[in-house]
Amino acid sequence: MEYLVEKTFFPCSGEKCAGLIYRPIGVPETPGVVMAFGFGMVKEIHAEDYAPRFAEAGYTVLVFDYRRFGESTGHPRQALYPLDQIEDYRCAVNYIKTLPNVDHRKICLWGTSFSGGHVLLQLAFPQPGVRCGIAQVPNLYTYKTAISYAGSIEPYMELVEAFRDRACKRSRDIIPIVSESGPSVIRSSEAIEYYTRKASEYPRFKNYITIDSLEKILLYSPGLYAGLVSRPIFILAALRDNTTPPEFVREAASQIRVDKKLLEVDAGHFDIYEEPLLSKIVEEEISFMKKYLG
Repeated sequence: MEYLVEKTFFPCSGEKCAGLIYRPIGVPETPGVVMAFGFGMVKEIHAEDYAPRFAEAGYTVLVFDYRRFGESTGHPRQALYPLDQIEDYRCAVNYIKTLPNVDHRKICLWGTSFSGGHVLLQLAFPQPGVRCGIAQVPNLYTYKTAISYAGSIEPYMELVEAFRDRACKRSRDIIPIVSESGPSVIRSSEAIEYYTRKASEYPRFKNYITIDSLEKILLYSPGLYAGLVSRPIFILAALRDNTTPPEFVREAASQIRVDKKLLEVDAGHFDIYEEPLLSKIVEEEISFMKKYLG
């Protein structure tokens, strides 16, 4: 099925989130898919891996940048506040439901890595019209992941406290997302390789966040709401994942009582974005969406 791609902006809390709409041609009404990507990522990095395939399968897809990232407006730049990102997702859902060719009763939320956790949280508190969700290698218990990196959360809290006085005075110090030397947020070797490569390929991606984001991120554990999930969910776990460990994904999945599919693949966190695994995963996800969206 052929499709068109168009740039768009939609409002959120006084700012504008930038998006790309992938719209099937010649289809009067389609289900909608709302997509956002992982920690600090911008829409261009993975949009072409997924959105064209979903559009070819008959879905209208909205891929967007969170506020303060990529082409979206908002300050301070690169401030990653998880609950603000949830609000951006909800505004994106609100927006896609207004598109003339989208069935507002049939919306799927799609997220990967950090945004995979966002999907689970939203399915625990779903908006009208959200029928299902897809969460790839989701971050579900940030504090547990931090402990897996550093042995405890103390190194992170010491870093936060070192800049507390400046943060209270509204100074926006920054910290790398990944770094081969010195403090950084994500400390797995697979993440260092991947983010470093993407930083050279996509100039809109910036390899840092504001330090005042750190505490908000550590407090964010959407897996705690797994028992409240009330819409079908597809969860992907990578068994050699050192970035969002699979045991945490299994822990949350075991608490979900509604229809769910847990797909485990023998891969690292970032291998899921590469062929031949990528095509196999997308095929599984389209099958899931057809079951619950038609």
